[in-house]
Amino acid sequence: MNLPLTPELSLYQLTQTLGTSPPALTIKASTLRERVDSLIQFLLDQQIRATVWVKLPTHPRWWATIEEYQQEGLAEEVYRCTISRGGGTTPSRQTYPEHYSSKDSITPILLEASSHLKREYFCLILSPQFCSLILAQEQIPSGEEPPSGLLEPSFLKLVYSFDPVVIQRVLMGIKRMITITDITPVELLTDSVLAFPLPSSIDSALLTKLLYQHLQENQSAQESSQLRQDTPPKQPTALSFLNLGEDFLKILTRELSIPLTNMKTALQLLESKQHKRELRQRYLDLLKGECDRQNILITGLQELIQLNQPLDETDLNVKLEEVVPGIVSTYQAIAEEKGIVLGYTIPPGFPHVACPGVWLRHILQNLIHNSLKFTPANGRVSVQAFLKPEGVELSVSDTGIGIENSDLPRIFDSFYRGRNTLPQTKEGIGLGLAVVRNLVEQSGGKIEVASQVGKGTIFRILFPVELSS
Repeated sequence: MNLPLTPELSLYQLTQTLGTSPPALTIKASTLRERVDSLIQFLLDQQIRATVWVKLPTHPRWWATIEEYQQEGLAEEVYRCTISRGGGTTPSRQTYPEHYSSKDSITPILLEASSHLKREYFCLILSPQFCSLILAQEQIPSGEEPPSGLLEPSFLKLVYSFDPVVIQRVLMGIKRMITITDITPVELLTDSVLAFPLPSSIDSALLTKLLYQHLQENQSAQESSQLRQDTPPKQPTALSFLNLGEDFLKILTRELSIPLTNMKTALQLLESKQHKRELRQRYLDLLKGECDRQNILITGLQELIQLNQPLDETDLNVKLEEVVPGIVSTYQAIAEEKGIVLGYTIPPGFPHVACPGVWLRHILQNLIHNSLKFTPANGRVSVQAFLKPEGVELSVSDTGIGIENSDLPRIFDSFYRGRNTLPQTKEGIGLGLAVVRNLVEQSGGKIEVASQVGKGTIFRILFPVELSS
């Protein structure tokens, strides 16, 4: 896991080079602040002691919750990272910003000036009980500064992960970029990344509490926004139509607990030294597979939270010819690697469809990803649009393995996974198509599927036309 020492190191790019790379989400700066605050508040609520590595804007509102965590005595260490500004003053505890009342117990760390790191912000939580990473890269041209200096006008690419492999890789990248000063802690100069092992799996009860906290915060924000308006929002949010009540949480807890139970069983079996090498390797493979399964589940839940963000009123309808080509192009490399022909046909001049752009992208990404996953080499995946009397029809078709007739009525149910899957394909969590259907229906559209085993599948979505277009 050695990393090259380069002045252009990007922590965001490091996360994207792993086989289990977490997906990136596009967010506003305010969302990054809310997620960091929520994560630190979770540590406070659960009384979790942890070491925190953090790089954030210097404005006090970004640091209030971290200060509270420090003042409660729960933080083992808080390493506040800043970027060298080309020969600027070496940081010291005496030159800390005035708004840090707990400045004597927050350790400043100076990092090398990288054009990438200047635009990256992170919060790492490290403890034997719980670990997490929030990492964001500002999406502005290098060399420019955001007008306010507070990130607010900017958009960011966010990764959110609980995977210890990803977290340790980012931490090693940070340590490689430390500029040694007279106050740099000695323990940070060693080759070892951590003084304790990160948990290979996180207690499902903890993750359920964290998810529930995120959902409660989003719901509270929506209710507050509703009270400030004379009229209701133009569009509901995605999660309001999903079954996120007691039944959903029961299924979620079960889905989180199954991998943990399997991992615990494999660990117990590995403790026996009488097993042959082949059998021990089988248990190790089981552990890895269950870790992957839990990471996929957490990633899917994070996507749900992201879709619950308020909609941009300028993005409530889109033209397919402006959106579809870009989405299809992002999957061309995957299609070529698998030997699949991926194409689209979107005639110009179609009217706007009444679907928010962020929702349409999520819908297409899920459907194209599924088609590529279940289509063997030499197959085809096509995206097409047709103008109908009742609206615009968008279809995603493939020549894949197809879906069993008995599975078709349930493929849009939450957490449902069909039986007809490729053996080399990692299972998803069964939320993708459920979210797709909810987004389509909230846009006033309809979705249907037709499939034949061994021949392929076609999803047809009928979107209403935006009358003002």
